[in-house]
Amino acid sequence: MKAIQLSRERKLHLIDIPVPQIAPDQLLVKTGAATICTSDLNDIRENPFNIPLPVIIGHEAAGTVAAIGAAVRGFRAGDRVAAHPVHPCGACASCTSGMGHLCTNMGHFGISMQGTFAEYFVVRADRVRAIPETVPFAAAALLEPVCVCLEALTQAKVKPGGSLCIIGDGPFGVLMSRLSLALKASSVVLIGRHDFRLSFAPDSVVRINSSASPEPVAEARRHAGPAGFDAVIQAVGSRRAIADGLDMIRPKGRLVVFSAISGLTEVDMTRVHVKELEIVGACNDDDMMDRAVDALIDPAMEIGKLVTHRFKIGDLQQAFELAEKGREEAMKVAIEFQ
Repeated sequence: MKAIQLSRERKLHLIDIPVPQIAPDQLLVKTGAATICTSDLNDIRENPFNIPLPVIIGHEAAGTVAAIGAAVRGFRAGDRVAAHPVHPCGACASCTSGMGHLCTNMGHFGISMQGTFAEYFVVRADRVRAIPETVPFAAAALLEPVCVCLEALTQAKVKPGGSLCIIGDGPFGVLMSRLSLALKASSVVLIGRHDFRLSFAPDSVVRINSSASPEPVAEARRHAGPAGFDAVIQAVGSRRAIADGLDMIRPKGRLVVFSAISGLTEVDMTRVHVKELEIVGACNDDDMMDRAVDALIDPAMEIGKLVTHRFKIGDLQQAFELAEKGREEAMKVAIEFQ
């Protein structure tokens, strides 16, 4: 089969390798589509997680079941499925405490497991969900991005009638803005830097371009309650976003740290103290796959519209370059195999 291999930093190659074998608890999936994630681009550029190279990259994918492990029940060859890249070990302290998404020994596509930018990939059967014909593979590949965005919104704990600000207009920030429709909040604000990407937020979401606004924080606060937002989600890897988020939340409000920031980040702990603020993380997701499927098939969410470009595997250089640089013309870029 053909696959995209990261051999070293900034070096992608299209290679031919054998179709992988499956264990009794696994499925072999014929890839329909795989989408490029920001973390894929980070891995290519600087390999921040020290992934042993070479590796087949990619972790967002959907396709058709091609083979079934001997111990697997509930799937048949030909089933359309979407995969989750995180494979909790089931045995560590986090897993046995009901926090598999924070597993300390997890398997992960493109890191410790073969990735999904290949004509076939292997996945444990409990990490897939069936998808209907109405959801194209490129949209179904967004299962895990939807999952982690649902986790961030859950961590925000915004109640009906509450207020939420999302900082970051990348695919995740925009996905959160769409999924926030289910919160029935009175006010949702999305702050970003690209009019093209901001345009993918629902009409009910207030969109602020911080590169065009003289005071984006003050402008955002005008759409919150008098004391500030109930919650702010930091969906861009920026220290400034942490400071702005703390500035915008009300007393006893909540800042959700979604995007990782390398190194140390300065936090005004006096502000946290006197306003009794909460700072919480959102990493992976706590069993959101079924909710994510519901969102993918919900026509009101229109999640598939985020996939703006589709390429064949032979056009990998063009696809990854667009995903890296096309912030004013691309949202999610997919590589289609069928």
